[in-house]
Amino acid sequence: MLQMHTILSVPLADLAETTINLDSVATSCHFRLVDCAAFIDSNELKIIECPNISFDISTAIHTSPPSFAAISYPWRDLQLPPGTRTPSFSVNGATHADPISIDVLRTTCIAARKLSSCTYLWLDRLCILQTSKRDKNWQIQRMYRIYSACDICLVLPGGLVRLARLAEPTSWADRAWTLQEAVAPGKGKVKCLFKYTHASFQDFLDDECPDGAKYGFNFRGLSEVVDVVVEVGHSAACDLSSLCLNLWSGIGKIIDAAATELLSFPLETERGRRSPFSLWTSMYTHTSSRPVDMVFSLMDSIGPGINLDVSQFGPNDRVKATIKLIQELMRFQDGVAYWLYIAPWIMPSREISMLPEMPETSVSGRAYIQMGKGKVLALDAVSTDSEWNMWGMPSPAPAGKMTDSGYFVFFAKAVLVRVQAQEHLASERENMMMAYDNHETWAIVVGRIRNWNRDPNTWKIKPRSNEEPTPEGVPVYELMMMLVEKHVFSLYHRIVMEREIDERVTVDWDWKYREFNVRGPGRGERVRFGAFAAGPKCL
Repeated sequence: MLQMHTILSVPLADLAETTINLDSVATSCHFRLVDCAAFIDSNELKIIECPNISFDISTAIHTSPPSFAAISYPWRDLQLPPGTRTPSFSVNGATHADPISIDVLRTTCIAARKLSSCTYLWLDRLCILQTSKRDKNWQIQRMYRIYSACDICLVLPGGLVRLARLAEPTSWADRAWTLQEAVAPGKGKVKCLFKYTHASFQDFLDDECPDGAKYGFNFRGLSEVVDVVVEVGHSAACDLSSLCLNLWSGIGKIIDAAATELLSFPLETERGRRSPFSLWTSMYTHTSSRPVDMVFSLMDSIGPGINLDVSQFGPNDRVKATIKLIQELMRFQDGVAYWLYIAPWIMPSREISMLPEMPETSVSGRAYIQMGKGKVLALDAVSTDSEWNMWGMPSPAPAGKMTDSGYFVFFAKAVLVRVQAQEHLASERENMMMAYDNHETWAIVVGRIRNWNRDPNTWKIKPRSNEEPTPEGVPVYELMMMLVEKHVFSLYHRIVMEREIDERVTVDWDWKYREFNVRGPGRGERVRFGAFAAGPKCL
C-alpha cells in the first residue's frame, strides 16, 4: 500500500521572496512530490513524501508511485525583462540557481493535470534535499527510473523564471541531465511547454513570420504543432519529438537546430532499442556544473542496469566515473567496445585517448570542446563530420576489457606504420623508416563496412536510390582504423581515427594479430595518415 504524508505546506501568499527549507522536515533517501491539486485549487505549495517508494531494481515487490509529471529544465537561463518582477521563491542549498516563479510553477501544474491527468509533479529543486549529499546521491542513482516512471515529462526549455517563446533561443539542450530526462520517459511522453499568446498557430505565423521564413520553421509540419493550449493567451504544449523533427529542417530557436537533429532519433526510438553509442555521442554536446554529472546522466540510459555507486565519486571525478561506466557497459555488451565510435573525428581526449576530447564544464550556458584551433561549440564539433555515421556501425567492433586504470586491453589485426624520415633521403623506400623505437605507431583495424555506393575504380560515392537493385560483383569494403602510438613499454595512446580505407589496398600489408593496451594521455593533435600499397604511413 502506498504511504504518503505531507512534509511542507505553505500558502502561496506567504511564499513570494522566501527561501524554503526542507532539511528539518524531510527524511533523507525518500521519494517526494509536489501536490498539483493543492497548488491550483488551494493556492498552497504542498510537498509530500512517499517512504515506501524506492525505485530499487533489486526490490522484489515494488510500490508504484501516484500519477506524476516530471519536469526538465535548465537551472539558469531566461530572465525577466529589465524593470519587471514576478512572485518567486528559492530553495535552501540551491540559491545559486534562478528563483522559481510561482506563475511558471502554476502553469506547470495546470499542464500536468490537463495533458495527463497527473495529480503530482516531480521537480528536482523541490524534491531533492539540496543540502544533503546522502539524499542527492540516492536520488541521482535513481534519476533515470524516476523519469521512466512518470506519466508525462514537461520540458521548460527556458527555465523557471518565465516561459520561453517558440522563437526564443534557450540553453535546455546544452545541459547534461536534460538528455536523460528527454529519453527516459519513452516515446510520445515528452512535451514542450512554451509561452503562447495567440489564438491559433496560424495567428502566430501571421504575426511572427510574415515573410514565411523568419524563424526557419517548416510550416507544413508545424501547422499542427500546438497539441494543447494550456492557458488561453498564455501557454501551450507540443510533442517534443515532433518539434525537434520540424526544427531540424530550419534554423531552430527554442531548441537549437543541431541539437534537434541529435535528439530526434533517440526520442523516436522505443526504450530498449536505443543505441548506447548515439546517446553517448549526444552527451558530448552537453555540460554541467559538476564534471561527474556528465557521466552520471548516462546511467541506465545506455543500457538497463548500467549504473554506478555515485557515493564513490567526487564532483570532479569525471575520468574515474567514465572508466567505471565503460566497464559496466562492456560487461553488458560482452566486452565489445562500441564506445570507440563516439565522434571519432574529434581529436583524442588528453585523459582517455580512446574517447574524444571531453566538453568543458559550465554552471550555465553552452558546452564547448577544446580543439586544436581553440574552443569550439560542442554541437558544432559533434555535428561537423556526421558522414562518419552515415554507413552504419562498423563490424566487427574490437572486444576486450577495460582495466581499473583506464587501459583498454584487446587483441586486434594491426600493421606497423611507416613514418616520414629526413628530407634528404631520396627514394620513396629511403624516404620511409619503420617506427620500431619507443614512439612506434600501429594502425589497428577497428571496423569493416560494406559500402554499396562506392565506385570500386574511383573510390568516390555514387548516388543510388533505394529503388535501384543491389550492385552485383565483388563487394566493396572500407576499413576504419585507429592509429596508436607507444608512450611507454607496451602502453599506447590513440592519435587518430581514419575511415574510408579501401580494403583492397591493404591486402599485401604486413599484418599482425597482437594485444594492445590503449589509454592515454593523448597528444592533443590530429596526425595526417595515408594508405599506400606498400603500407600505411604518417605524413
